[in-house]
Amino acid sequence: MISHLKGVVEKVLENSIIIDVSGVGYEVICSSRTLNIARDKVNAPIHVLTILNVREDAWTLFGFSSEQEKKWFNILVSVPGVGGKVAMAVLSALNDDEIYRAFLTNDKTMLTRADGVGPKLASRLISELKDKIAGKIELNAAPVAENLESSVIQDVISAAANLGYQRSEILNVISNLDIKKDESFEQLFKKVLGKLSLGA
Repeated sequence: MISHLKGVVEKVLENSIIIDVSGVGYEVICSSRTLNIARDKVNAPIHVLTILNVREDAWTLFGFSSEQEKKWFNILVSVPGVGGKVAMAVLSALNDDEIYRAFLTNDKTMLTRADGVGPKLASRLISELKDKIAGKIELNAAPVAENLESSVIQDVISAAANLGYQRSEILNVISNLDIKKDESFEQLFKKVLGKLSLGA
């Protein structure tokens, strides 16, 4: 398995880059954010993390500018029927924080901003991944307590939103709280309201 490449950016194409590694050119499919980084490094050294996708008809290298981006890719392609191209489309259309919030708040519309992701696929992605993302995956975009039930988080978000607070404010507060695994709705809601009322 090819886990990363260090070489020189030879060329930046529409959705991929050519990296020269000791005289061998590797074509790596990338998101728009990684392509933008590569455009500033043409004929200069670059380091990209990679995942090699092996199929009967093709071997495809996907490249990432950060561990965070690579994590999201693996999460997205874990859904049956979702391939690398769709995952890259999501990573190109949304930043880390937007992806996290889309799942945490069941925002299907945000996911449909990605090419190839319609309402049905967006619903399926959220249905299959929201619990995993909210409860088990610690991501820098908006970390929450590991193993915390996503239903508790979503109930708190909904309750606070009904009081007039913006979802972005609520998520920002939750991401900075010390949340215990067995936190109840009442306990978390009280903490969140306390922070929100102080403008934290």
